[in-house]
Amino acid sequence: MAELSAAFSPPSLRLRRALLAIHPRPSGRRILAKESNPRLHGGNPIGFVPASRGGVYIESKCTLKLRHRKGNEMKGHLIKIVGWFLLSVCIIFTGVPRVSFAQTSAERVEKAKKEGAVNFYFVWNLSHGQAVAKAFNKKFPSIKVNLYRSGGSSMVNKLVIEAKTGRHDVDVIIMSDLYWQSLMDRDLIAAYCSPQLSAFPAEFKDRKCLWTVLNINTHVIAYNTELVPKEARPKILEDLLDPRWKKGKLVMDTTDERWFTQTLDKMGEERGMVYMKKLAAQEPQFRRGHTMMLQLLAVGEFPVNVIAYGYQVEYLKKQGAPIDWSADEPVTSTGGVISLAKHAPHPEAAKLFIDFAMSKVAQEEITKFNRVATRVDVPPDPPHLVEGLKMAPVKPELGKILRNRTVQFRKIFGIQ
Repeated sequence: MAELSAAFSPPSLRLRRALLAIHPRPSGRRILAKESNPRLHGGNPIGFVPASRGGVYIESKCTLKLRHRKGNEMKGHLIKIVGWFLLSVCIIFTGVPRVSFAQTSAERVEKAKKEGAVNFYFVWNLSHGQAVAKAFNKKFPSIKVNLYRSGGSSMVNKLVIEAKTGRHDVDVIIMSDLYWQSLMDRDLIAAYCSPQLSAFPAEFKDRKCLWTVLNINTHVIAYNTELVPKEARPKILEDLLDPRWKKGKLVMDTTDERWFTQTLDKMGEERGMVYMKKLAAQEPQFRRGHTMMLQLLAVGEFPVNVIAYGYQVEYLKKQGAPIDWSADEPVTSTGGVISLAKHAPHPEAAKLFIDFAMSKVAQEEITKFNRVATRVDVPPDPPHLVEGLKMAPVKPELGKILRNRTVQFRKIFGIQ
């Protein structure tokens, strides 16, 4: 005898909880997987997580339960196959399942308070990281937030050295998307499925809960509105190949290899390489530091900045700088990716901090700096930073080829 039930629930931003229990009863005694099964929070954070004696818990918009009597193994296996098939159909229409969260937020807060601290490493501007830490401390004053700020490549080097020497200080990491892969390749990241995940679009979160993109920095072409007449303002990347921009009229950053990597991915290898060689033939000048270049752009040091961050342009525009921007679609971007460190010394405080950083309150905090938050209920300020623009997908996996792309970038543009 078999009992089969399936239930569907309407979509919502809140996490849905559902149970799939498929369990043989060889002894005639009912066997159920425990929701507190620690494996739910271990190496298989998404998908079908094995529990004891065949029980499985899955969080989804589908609920499926099968039971069969003992002594009929063939029938039992058939029921299982039918069950998995129906569950697959359900998932197609209602979304990928999520794991259950056994620990309540109140329990996590108490454990985090006992740990007393969280070590937060980030690549954001220092003031941005400080703002989120301050907001966290306002809510949880007994948990000290220790900050460490560095650039992407320097951050990778620091974390790798710490790991090799057995010094595991970091709890939470916010890393540039392409540099994140270096940490994953070295097994420095742990999975954590925050209850805030449902508020983030699928393209900005990992299916295995290894990372979530908190913000994106759009890549735009910036120009000085006093030096560049309206009819000559570049709108797309190909406009930068106009002869008027030859011999030092364009400026780029010596560390623009991420933009180089993403643009080749967007254009395709052959077309992208042809474009980059033509751009190099324009003889752009090179500086170090995107913020500094925009400041120099504003005072007329050069007319066009090939690759700027949209939020930084808007920030300076608010202060009266005579600059503006255009975007080549689909618009590439770099993202601030948050992850849990695998050997976090304060794991509960780290998870609590991640939950907070993904919350609406914290996401609204970063929009004060004109950063584009990725949470669906936090619009950008100003909206036109992304509104109406076709965005290129965030691809942390491009980090696997970043080293080779860096060599190509430096060779093509003659950077020593």
